[in-house]
Amino acid sequence: MAIKVIEYGKRNVKCSYCESKLQYEKEDVKTMQTGMNEWQSYIVCPVCEEKIYVNN
Repeated sequence: MAIKVIEYGKRNVKCSYCESKLQYEKEDVKTMQTGMNEWQSYIVCPVCEEKIYVNN
């Protein structure tokens, strides 16, 4: 029996500020420059509007 993919691209994370459980897709991820050649990926919590840093 083979493994079947039910749904692609969904990722889950919990907001450390308001404790909301969120599901996001690749299109929701934003990137900001944090140093000379350093970048950080994040999403914005729709409840408290805080940045949640994620691995891309």
